[in-house]
Amino acid sequence: MSGVGEFVASAWRDGLGPDDRDRMVKLAASGERSPIFELFVALYQLGNDIKVELAPPPDGAAARVLYASANLSLARLALDPPTIDAAIERLGDALDAIDPSDPKGDAAQAWADLALGELAVAIRDVRAARRRYEAVAAVGRPVALRITAMIRLAGLAMDRIDAEPARNWARKATALAETSKRPAQAARARIGWGLLDYMAGDGAAMRKTLGAAIDKGKDSAIARLMLAGIEKGGKAMQLLADGLKEAVEQGDPLGYTLCVLIGSRRYVTMNRDGDALVTISAGIVQLQSFAPFFASILVDERAAWMRDWGSERWGEAEAMAMRLLEAATR
Repeated sequence: MSGVGEFVASAWRDGLGPDDRDRMVKLAASGERSPIFELFVALYQLGNDIKVELAPPPDGAAARVLYASANLSLARLALDPPTIDAAIERLGDALDAIDPSDPKGDAAQAWADLALGELAVAIRDVRAARRRYEAVAAVGRPVALRITAMIRLAGLAMDRIDAEPARNWARKATALAETSKRPAQAARARIGWGLLDYMAGDGAAMRKTLGAAIDKGKDSAIARLMLAGIEKGGKAMQLLADGLKEAVEQGDPLGYTLCVLIGSRRYVTMNRDGDALVTISAGIVQLQSFAPFFASILVDERAAWMRDWGSERWGEAEAMAMRLLEAATR
C-alpha cells in the first residue's frame, strides 16, 4: 500500500488530529495524491477553521458523507443561512444513502456529527452541540475525533463559577490521548485541563497538571507560560500574550478563551482595570470571528465586572482603557 493509501486507511480508522499534521504535509508535498486524501486534508484544515476549495467528491457512500460534512463546514464559515440549510439537507441525504453494513459508516457518521456540532456552537445551540459531540466521543468512534469532541465538550461545560464538569471532560480527553499515543492532542487536552484547574481556583492542581505536561516535553512552552500566569512578576503577562498568539495560530478557542480569562483576571488583581478591560474586550472581538460561543463566556465575565465593580470603578476602567487604546494607535 502506498504512503497516501496508508494515511487514508488510518484517517478512516482513527480520524485526524494535530499528531497527523506533519505526516499529512509531507505526503502532500510528495506529489502523491488521491481524491479521498485531498478530502481528508480539507477536513483537517476546516477543523481549524481554514477555508478551502473542495475538489469533486470521491466515490463511495461514506466518502460522500465526508464531502457533505466538509461542505457544511464551509457553509458555517461563510455564515450564510441559505447555504447552511442546503448543506444540512445534502448531508442528511448522504447519511441516508449509507448501507448499515458499510464498515466506514460509523467513521462517516462521526465526521458528520463533528461538523454538525461545530455548526451548533456557531449558532449558540449548546444543547445540540453537546449531543453531537457526545455522539462523537462515544467508544468505537475514531480516536482522534473522540479526543477533539471531548475537548469541545470541556469548552461547552466551562462555567465561570463551576468549572468541574469541564475539568472532567478535559481529564478524559487527556487520558484517551495519552493511552492512544497521540502526544500533540494529549498536550492540548492537558493544557486545557490545567487552565480549567486555574478557573476552579485550584492552583495546586494546576501546577500538578501542567507540571506533567512539562515533564512529557510536548508543547511544554505553553504549559510553562500558563504556570507563569499564577506566579509573581510582570513577565508573566507577556508570556500570556504569547500564549494567546499561539492559541489563535493553532485554532484552539478553548485555550484562547482561558488565556484571556487568566490574563484579564491577573490585571484585575494587579489593580490595572483598564488593561483588564482592553484584554477581555479584544478577546471578545477575536473570538466572535471564529468561535462565538466562547466569546459569550468572556462577555459574561465582563458583565460580571460591570455589576460587581459599581459605576464609579467601571467608569474609571473605561476611561483608562480608552487612553490605552489611543496611546497604542499613535
